[in-house]
Amino acid sequence: MTEQKEPLQAKEAVKDTPEPNEAVTPENEAGFEGATGVDEATEASAAEVGVAEEDDESEADESPEAALAAERDQLQDRLLRLNAEFDNYKKRMIRENSERLRYSSFELLAGLLPTLDNLERAIAHAKKEESTRENMIEGLELVCKMTMDTLVKHGVSKISAQGEVFDPTRHQAVGMVETTDVPNNHVAEECQVGYTLHERILRPAMVRVAGNK
Repeated sequence: MTEQKEPLQAKEAVKDTPEPNEAVTPENEAGFEGATGVDEATEASAAEVGVAEEDDESEADESPEAALAAERDQLQDRLLRLNAEFDNYKKRMIRENSERLRYSSFELLAGLLPTLDNLERAIAHAKKEESTRENMIEGLELVCKMTMDTLVKHGVSKISAQGEVFDPTRHQAVGMVETTDVPNNHVAEECQVGYTLHERILRPAMVRVAGNK
């Protein structure tokens, strides 16, 4: 029984094999095209894998020296930019300081202008016949007060001298007098008022010092 089945199977295998001259049907053509598409997709995937491998190899080929050189170039570029910015900053500061020094007395002079106006009015009023001595003194006192108010506004103050202990850093002695009104080495007379600007001496007070025997 076994020997009879083997020839039948061989015949069926031969029967399933397409004849060389068998006509190509639409079904067979579709099968061929599908097989071709699979082959093309496989080739494209292989090409992409090859490109990726080449990129990985190029990245791997980058040496540490090249990386250091790139970092050095970046740092040099940054340093040049910082130097340029600092130079511009210095020029701006020099220009602003120059302007500040040039107009540092602007507010003080503007505050003194009303004093000058009042002084001119006092002089003009004194030239009139109806002007009296009292009016003249009153006008001058007003001008003096306005001037001092302007100076105080800008940090100027008088140095206390009369009756004070002589201080060579604040007082300038122009002579000595014998008097019992103040103790020895005290200011007996103030000849000229001294002034300070904040903590700095504008001019010392000129004084005479008591030197009793």
